[in-house]
Amino acid sequence: MFKNLNFQEILSLAYVLLIIVGVISESIFYGVLGVHYLEYTSILDALISPFSLITSDLRVFLVIVVLMIFYYLYMVKFLPWIFKKANKEKSLEEIQNKKTLYFALILAFVILFPSMRIGMAISYKNRLEEKTFENDHSLVFKGGDVLNVKKIGQNTSYVFYVQEDDNVVTVTPILDNIKQIKRIPKED
Repeated sequence: MFKNLNFQEILSLAYVLLIIVGVISESIFYGVLGVHYLEYTSILDALISPFSLITSDLRVFLVIVVLMIFYYLYMVKFLPWIFKKANKEKSLEEIQNKKTLYFALILAFVILFPSMRIGMAISYKNRLEEKTFENDHSLVFKGGDVLNVKKIGQNTSYVFYVQEDDNVVTVTPILDNIKQIKRIPKED
């Protein structure tokens, strides 16, 4: 599948994969919360959503790094040792072929991000139904009004939030509407 592709073609496929995974994972997340995400998104938002998810939480980033390290060690150290014991040199070469590596990484990527967003969506949905959100941001509107909210998400054009004692996600355009989005410091 990837045998005769040059770097530019692989980069183009990776770009398309990022868009697809971003749209699927974000649509699932916001769909569970009752928001039709595709009405509020652009291609850029879908493209950067996997990176945004990775960098938004240090724990997620560390889990992904550890998984990549284990996968590398598995492919480079553990598999050769197993196949050396079993004297199956040809099968090892097939497994270590780049096609297998690319396919495994793509499969992990396609499964990982939607799965993470499903888990996050279920958690948010439960907290919405129980109204157990704590306000973590202040939205300062251009008219001077200030609204303390639990910010669910944000893209280039819209902010998604829940007001205190509410269980419905509100979507507000940022441009010409919101002056500032301030993070409320956590109380110790």
